[in-house]
Amino acid sequence: MIPCPACGQELNVVTAVYDTPYFGKILLTSINCHCGFKHSDSFSAEIKDPVRFKLEIKGETLFSKIVRSTSGTVRIPELGLAMEPGPASQGFITNVEGILLRFEEIVEMAKRWNSDNEEAVKRCDFILEKLRKAMEGEERLTLILEDPHGNSAIIDDGVFMERLTQREAESLKTGLTVLDITGEDYLRRAIEGEE
Repeated sequence: MIPCPACGQELNVVTAVYDTPYFGKILLTSINCHCGFKHSDSFSAEIKDPVRFKLEIKGETLFSKIVRSTSGTVRIPELGLAMEPGPASQGFITNVEGILLRFEEIVEMAKRWNSDNEEAVKRCDFILEKLRKAMEGEERLTLILEDPHGNSAIIDDGVFMERLTQREAESLKTGLTVLDITGEDYLRRAIEGEE
């Protein structure tokens, strides 16, 4: 029995496993209770070799596909930008331009939060200008996507891909919730079709 965090009654848990392109096997879970509590999530059911992708951002690569799993880290090193997974991390599929727009939103928010700090505002303006120029094809930046579980990808003919060392993989955040032994057993049984 899994108790509801809201009322303590037994939760209704529904799981399904789907085989998806680039992500592999995904375990979808839906949890609900008669009291109204609801939660749904998806977990990668496979762990592959840790991987790093590098792509030069230029005009023709703005539309290259990005598949980021919940354990993927996205970086633009020239600007010191990083999108790291956390406990509420979600996987997504977008393109390079979509990544630049996500970073732009974050930097705009940081600029508003630090509006009384002149140096921070200047740094934000500098980053926003570089992102804008990259989207217009006037600035070349590097996009790096790293995944310790190998479930992320950049899909482009010009992408550089390499396997991460064990040390590099261990230094990355995963964003995953750690399951106890009972949870691991439940996950295994769900993946194998026993649940």
